Amino acid sequence: MPKLERFSAPAELSDPRPDAWNERVQGLFAQYLEAQFPQFYDPTEKNTPPSATEPILEWTAFPALLNSTIPSRTERLRRADEVRSDQDEYCEWTVERRAGKIIRVTFTTELPEYWDHLFRAAPNRVVSLYQRLVDPRVKRADLQRADGGYKRMNRWNQSKSGRIAHLIQVNNNLGAAVDLVAKATILRVKNGQPVTNKQELVRCANLGNPLRNSDPQIASAVNVAARQGNEITLADPVGLYLGRPKTAGMVTPDGTDAAKFWKIERGNAEHTLRARFEVPSGRDYEVGDIAIAGQRVEFGGQIAERVPVQIKAVIKKANHQPQPKPCGA
Repeated sequence: MPKLERFSAPAELSDPRPDAWNERVQGLFAQYLEAQFPQFYDPTEKNTPPSATEPILEWTAFPALLNSTIPSRTERLRRADEVRSDQDEYCEWTVERRAGKIIRVTFTTELPEYWDHLFRAAPNRVVSLYQRLVDPRVKRADLQRADGGYKRMNRWNQSKSGRIAHLIQVNNNLGAAVDLVAKATILRVKNGQPVTNKQELVRCANLGNPLRNSDPQIASAVNVAARQGNEITLADPVGLYLGRPKTAGMVTPDGTDAAKFWKIERGNAEHTLRARFEVPSGRDYEVGDIAIAGQRVEFGGQIAERVPVQIKAVIKKANHQPQPKPCGA
């Protein structure tokens, strides 16, 4: 397989300036291509053979940190819905209600870097996307900084009860994901012993937060591949994606399979960037009437507990003999 011609837009979306996005992703990768990270590579600079594997690394959207710090399940579900900064698993969601009952939960893994790029390339397209996906009242002035750039933390995208465009939590971005994968290619030792426990690896190498679902899962999978001498990168199109929610055990009033209520709004079945969970019109019930394990859906977090988040890696066989580094080095 030859070198990748260029990095595609997330989910291979139509892009007005694909070369500019490619350059942006290459710039992120370039920070980790020195001798310090010999097992991490840029697929636009080095070949990827047909024998390379592309494992999907997957974790749960609901923040593991809340599970470990808030004893009451009801309270942590409420907290997750109300505080977007706690939604730190590369997935964020908002909840819409009617008369107190949930009618729709919107999930996104869209990268803020891509919306920066898109606003620079085609600002009117961004406005149109906001009007279609978030609110028809959005104006360009709402999204534009004084210097003309894109305002990520605009009032429309900070909502916790309406609809949202993309990720805003400080650790939910492509740069953080690339950093994690690159640094996880370095083996670690502690007290003379290899570090293989997921959480300990994250602590030892400063690979994010050991109490998250995502960081230990990604770091461990990459580290295992690196330990075998392989080279690792991220699969194209580079991005974070939503899997289909696990709907077994979700009981609807009319017996309909709840999986039918998951509607992809951006991307496709393999690379889902944005989706909503909503009972379509014509039925006499809402999301809040669905039961999970005998309990009505009162929080979006109950759905988030069943939504997988994914990133795809590329592992190609190599003969590196990695030299472990001590914790903290």
